[in-house]
Amino acid sequence: MKLETRVGMFFTAGIAVIGFLIFRTEKLEFVGKSDQAAIYTYFDQVAGLNQQSAVRVAGVKVGEVRSIVLDGSKAKILLHLSNAIPLYGDAVVSLGSIGILGEKFIDLDPGHVTKGSFPPNQPLPSKAGVSLDNLMETMADIGKNVKGITQALNESIGGEQGRQKLDEIVDNIRVLTAEFRGMAQENHGAINHTMANVEAISADLRDKLPKLAQQFEAVGRNLNAILEENRPELKGAMGDVRKLAQSFQGTAENLKVLTARMNNGEGTIGKLLNDETTIKKINEAVDNVNSMLGGFNKMDFRLDMGGAQWDKRKDSRVGLDIEIAPRPDYWYALGFASTPDGKINQSTRTVTKLDPVTGLPVLVEEKTQTVTADQAFTVSAQFAKRIGPMVFSAGIVEGKGGGGFELRTLEGDRLRLGVLAYDFVKRDDKPNPRYRFTSSYQFWKGAYVQAGVQDFGNKDLRSVFFGGGLRWKDDDLKKMIGLAGASK
Repeated sequence: MKLETRVGMFFTAGIAVIGFLIFRTEKLEFVGKSDQAAIYTYFDQVAGLNQQSAVRVAGVKVGEVRSIVLDGSKAKILLHLSNAIPLYGDAVVSLGSIGILGEKFIDLDPGHVTKGSFPPNQPLPSKAGVSLDNLMETMADIGKNVKGITQALNESIGGEQGRQKLDEIVDNIRVLTAEFRGMAQENHGAINHTMANVEAISADLRDKLPKLAQQFEAVGRNLNAILEENRPELKGAMGDVRKLAQSFQGTAENLKVLTARMNNGEGTIGKLLNDETTIKKINEAVDNVNSMLGGFNKMDFRLDMGGAQWDKRKDSRVGLDIEIAPRPDYWYALGFASTPDGKINQSTRTVTKLDPVTGLPVLVEEKTQTVTADQAFTVSAQFAKRIGPMVFSAGIVEGKGGGGFELRTLEGDRLRLGVLAYDFVKRDDKPNPRYRFTSSYQFWKGAYVQAGVQDFGNKDLRSVFFGGGLRWKDDDLKKMIGLAGASK
């Protein structure tokens, strides 16, 4: 065989191998495969998807993308699927990727057999899958929200003004604590003074009682001497006493007759004393008075006087609460307070601005919103019921209908956490009901500190408050009310 013939045969075989590899690598076909079915679908965007990308079911390749064309504003995708994969009425496709930066593929859900066969010549429904672009867009939105929160916190407590607000709050708490400590020290001094007076009186009596006993003994001796010296005169006095006794005897006879007439029901006094109806009414009146006085003795009268500084409204609240407790598990609460009530004021003005599209001046309405605080005197009247450590209350809260609950714990209810809800009428200056979260801790006898949030349901009216107060039982007030009731 000639050299030229062998070289030609070698090149012909090499070209055949290269052609086979090209067809194999690029997946080219001379004729359509008989075991595949063609179906199409639509997507809003198919960035990263290419022809011959895989179609997968549960991660297993069952076909490939044959063409991608633009049909209007959507991408029309022609798919070749294996005939071994049945499609049902609820079949759906989505765009997926292998990993975050991996190749794109069509994720096929064949549906459920109970839905019947998928209708022929109909596009497969598609849904948007999770993509890196969607993830980045979501992260951008989260970043904006975090930035807004940090900006709001910076405006509220950041900078020199925020530090001044916190310093003012701490100074107010320090002043209130000092005032309460001073009040307690003043009362303690008065008690010490009273005890000192009692001790002084006891010391004086200890010194003077022996002297008084000696003086009484001397007086007794003098009386004996006087009697010895004046016995004749005493005999005359005894005669006078005898005459007086005879007079008393006559008077006693008259009283005996009068008593007999009264027992027989004669005269006004006799009828009054012998009338069973009158006696019964008098006994009932006495029983009622005893019952009322006994009930007042069992009652507890608790008073709570406190004050707090409202941070946002730059004003303070001062109040007095009275609890009238017939029993430990329920009571009636009266409250009187001067409260900085917040109100939202809106104003509208018309300004001239340039239209960003036309560049011409146009009139635009601008709305401004401010919050003001009006000091108002309010009255509260509630009924409270205690179940274990929980206290439930309902009635009038600062002149409006409402109620709440409070958790009282530690010895003597020293720690209290509660929520009040009231004023449920919706208004322009108050879109939501008023909610108040309160907390207090009694750190020494009746003195306590408190903190909370007012109007946490209304963003523009929301305010933090700090303060303190005194709680005590008043037995004198109980006695006065009991005597006033008895006098009626």
